[in-house]
Amino acid sequence: MPAKIQTFRLEEAIGRKVKSTRGRGVEGEKSPGLNVVQFPIDTGIPEINLRWGFDQIGDGFFSPRHRHNFDQFRYVVYGETNIAKGRDLHQGEIGYFPEGTYYGPLTQRGDVGLLVMQFPGPEGEYRITDDEKQAAMDRLRAKGGVFEDGIYKITRPDGTKVNQDSYEAVWQEHTGRPVTYAKPRYAAPIMVRPQGFQWRKHPKHPGVEIKNLGSFHEYGTAISIWRLAPGTVIAPEVLDAPEVRCVIAGETHYEGRLLDDKSTYYIPEGVRTSPIESPKGAELLVFSLPMYARAAWDKAHGRETAAA
Repeated sequence: MPAKIQTFRLEEAIGRKVKSTRGRGVEGEKSPGLNVVQFPIDTGIPEINLRWGFDQIGDGFFSPRHRHNFDQFRYVVYGETNIAKGRDLHQGEIGYFPEGTYYGPLTQRGDVGLLVMQFPGPEGEYRITDDEKQAAMDRLRAKGGVFEDGIYKITRPDGTKVNQDSYEAVWQEHTGRPVTYAKPRYAAPIMVRPQGFQWRKHPKHPGVEIKNLGSFHEYGTAISIWRLAPGTVIAPEVLDAPEVRCVIAGETHYEGRLLDDKSTYYIPEGVRTSPIESPKGAELLVFSLPMYARAAWDKAHGRETAAA
């Protein structure tokens, strides 16, 4: 089914159905505070479970050194978050965690609020949903295993003790095959400090200034911040690549609907938008996802598009 333009206010985000498989004490009373809500974006492509949400993480959360078979961005709304020994992201900064690239261990000091995006990277490995993760975790527990400090631990009938990364164990249980990782395109996560970038006039939208913060890997996944002057109206347009736009300051209006703090637009390619208005001004965090254009995704996976 083709995707359509979707907008969400923060109160329309959905609570996560499963806690992290990596957090310290996830099975017990000492689990640190972890409140996650996710915007129910439908990309129109079943294999792309794009996870965009607001995470509030309590003091003491721990995650061992690990890597993902998907891409991830984190934007710090408040507080600061540790990503490895001696490496922290502060309020207003952004981290890009490429598939296949190790990071951590990390220990959260103080509370932090993060806007988090997780999505299949350029290799296209499947990112399991919360429902799928919960079902796999239940099956693994039923086999006699436990999740502890980011590790799935089980003693086999022959007495052999097995310790496996929690996410890898869950992913393997769901898919029926071991996790494989892309050859790293980057040696380490990328820490972006937007305050060091200059505002430039947006080439297409009068009244909008832009900070181009980065374009990554062969598909050109890009991130930027837009600043809309009071009274700005972004005219209707048709995008070549899907975008996620999130309001991080001020407010916007779309088809009579107020979209303010953390409200999100999902705009697929090929669909004409209505005007986006900002009577009082706003800032938007914007992700461009060229590889999620339907034709590009199908070509990368050796399929003919529906249009073809």
